Amino acid sequence: MELSLYTKAAEVSEAHAKGKHVVVIDVLRTSSTIVAASENGVERIIPVATVEDAKKLLPTLDPKNALLGGEREGKKIEGFDLGNSPLEYSPDAVAGKTVILSTSNGTVAIAGSAPAREIVIACFLNLSAVVAHLASARPKGVVVLCAGNMGQLSIEDFVCGGLLVDRMDRATRARLSLNDGASAARTLAATMTDIGDVVRNSSHGRRLADLGFAADLEFCASLDKCSTVPVAMDGRIAGREAGRR
Repeated sequence: MELSLYTKAAEVSEAHAKGKHVVVIDVLRTSSTIVAASENGVERIIPVATVEDAKKLLPTLDPKNALLGGEREGKKIEGFDLGNSPLEYSPDAVAGKTVILSTSNGTVAIAGSAPAREIVIACFLNLSAVVAHLASARPKGVVVLCAGNMGQLSIEDFVCGGLLVDRMDRATRARLSLNDGASAARTLAATMTDIGDVVRNSSHGRRLADLGFAADLEFCASLDKCSTVPVAMDGRIAGREAGRR
């Protein structure tokens, strides 16, 4: 199995993604928000790259059940119902709803992975569930795409990706062929075992704490808190219950 890891969305071209299983990781906070919303009964999530795309899509949906969610520079977008804090996506807020989500990094990475055979959303919250999903699927090629932050590497994404690589090696009988990014991430993750410390002390984590989102950091650093494996198909992510039907 070929397993490649890239540190930012711009590194992955259409050719890299085409026909592969792409795992998008944006620990702070898009992946964590999508996983939390899926666990809490959201009907579906529609990730879009821009605010304009989100606003154009909203009138095509049932206004009683559609919400706008997202952020720019860590803050809720003006006029949107929700920001990008996973703690906002409670059952009361999102159960049975469709959320159109646009974020600075994560939804851009998801949109750029459209040629993939399957797009899986991963973070610390659902890491074991994602590994089990991939091991069961037995894909020939996996691309781990760390969304990064504003075109730069995010250490929390890189460490999460490294843990995923290590667990994949343990979970599958297939021989893994790693690119340099996957090997480096795995090596680093083995030395950084305190996930909470990684998240809190990352540059992105420190900025979010300054913005008042310290509670998000603790939540996003929770390992294997969730069993949901959100999968983007045709630009849509079905919620946990919707995906079972």
